[in-house]
Amino acid sequence: MHERYINEEIKYIWSDDSKLHSWLETELAVIVARENLGQIPKDTANNIILDLKDNPICLEKWRELDSALHHDLNAFIEERRRFIRPELQKYFHQGITSYDTEEPAFVRMLRGSAEMVVQEAEYILDTLAYMSDYYRYTPMMARTHGQEAQLQSFGKRCLCWRADMELACGQLDDAANNLRYSKLSGAVGNYGGLDSKAERAALEILELDPFYGATQIMPRVMYQPVANALCNLVCVCNKIALDIRLGARSGRPLYHEPFGKQQMGSSAMPHKKNTILTEQMEGMARMAKGYLLMITSCIETWEERAIEQSCVERVAWPDLFHVAMRVLTVMNKVLSGLVVYPDNMMLEIIESCGCYASNAAKEFLKERAARVGLSVEDCYRIVQLAAFNAQEPCFTAQYIREQPRNDWVTADQQLHELAKVEWRRRDSIENIIAQARLKPSAQLEMSKEAVKSWNEVLRQLFDSETLVAWHKLFDIELLLQGEEALY
Repeated sequence: MHERYINEEIKYIWSDDSKLHSWLETELAVIVARENLGQIPKDTANNIILDLKDNPICLEKWRELDSALHHDLNAFIEERRRFIRPELQKYFHQGITSYDTEEPAFVRMLRGSAEMVVQEAEYILDTLAYMSDYYRYTPMMARTHGQEAQLQSFGKRCLCWRADMELACGQLDDAANNLRYSKLSGAVGNYGGLDSKAERAALEILELDPFYGATQIMPRVMYQPVANALCNLVCVCNKIALDIRLGARSGRPLYHEPFGKQQMGSSAMPHKKNTILTEQMEGMARMAKGYLLMITSCIETWEERAIEQSCVERVAWPDLFHVAMRVLTVMNKVLSGLVVYPDNMMLEIIESCGCYASNAAKEFLKERAARVGLSVEDCYRIVQLAAFNAQEPCFTAQYIREQPRNDWVTADQQLHELAKVEWRRRDSIENIIAQARLKPSAQLEMSKEAVKSWNEVLRQLFDSETLVAWHKLFDIELLLQGEEALY
């Protein structure tokens, strides 16, 4: 993993030093278990531990041996045996194969790394819980298909982000439950060396349970769900990051990731605040998906054992954990320092021309349709037409849309002309419908006669009592009262 994205604690868990110490713990657990079962002489374990205590593992010597032997586990055995008194050397790594030593260590490395990821994810969950309460009453436009839809609170959006995170964390917890199993069942998994009693006793010392059905190695389908859950967690963070990037676009940003007082957003354009942190999340998600594919491919092994998964797991697993930790750390920084613009959220609501309540308006008309002779489709079309009317551009803007520019001078003149015009209209479907001011639209296939008849019906419909109820539809409190169920 590139040093920019390394997590120091994950780095240590997967370091040679940590791995070799985990191997040593497995070897010693086997010796202790066999001694306790009376399979080897009393005090064997204690004497071996004493021999090794004052002679820590020498990584340089181990690497030297590995270079000669081309087998890192055998190199480790040789490095350790040289300090054990001759009469006891035979008990070190007796009755077990390389992956009997490596598998318990490997699963403990996975478990320790997964625990770190879960702990880091808890910080984001806490941050989002705080944000959902803090922005409980901050209204904003929700979007579907990239288009303005209905109202929601920003707190509710934070709740949705948190719900996704909780699901992903739950998947990781569930997958990590299988990280309590391992094996010491020999070269092909049928106890050709240790018996099952010694296996169980040794694994118990390592806080693991035996898995019955292993070959020379544990089935990789047991570990793949952890990789899948890690990838899902990264993708959920990227989904949140993508929402933030979409809301941070120029014009009228809704929020923005933290931007340092000495930070540069662009080398060429000083005005920019590029969303570099949340953009990085997309890249990290792509990396996570790649590592997941590599790990998933390791499920397939030749018969009882082949070695192709070894090189993959040396790289893919630690790097996937590095990616997950990097993503969680950066996303918590983004969320805890998110700059939110409630004013711009409200301006979006205003500029929606009342369309944030279009569904409520449609349902309001449907409830009263029969008594004034409107069909259900009429109700939909009336609100649709009112929305198109409200969002029609002014004359100057419409002219610019329709007329091509012939030179840059004309374009410059039109730019200045448009800047002087109050072209962002504040009409609303609320008033257009209530005041029966529907007009035909070139964007919709509706005859003038149909529009005229609708206006006549609307004038009949909106008496003083109906008007009060109608205007109430556009109140934020009414539209968002359903969010109480989410809190």
